[in-house]
Amino acid sequence: MDEQLRKEAAAIFARMGLSEEEAVALFYKRTVEAGKMPFGPASEGPAKARQKKKRMNERFAEWDAF
Repeated sequence: MDEQLRKEAAAIFARMGLSEEEAVALFYKRTVEAGKMPFGPASEGPAKARQKKKRMNERFAEWDAF
């Protein structure tokens, strides 16, 4: 694991009152509860989200036409 990434994440966890071990355990619990990753891809920015929403709305409009 990238050491700088680990240190930055550990600092965030510490601000939340969590150790690294507790944060990983929480991630595992949420993953098991959801049956998938408990979040979407980080690379998906606002533009990608708007594009997905537009496609979804177009599909709903097609369904409404029936």
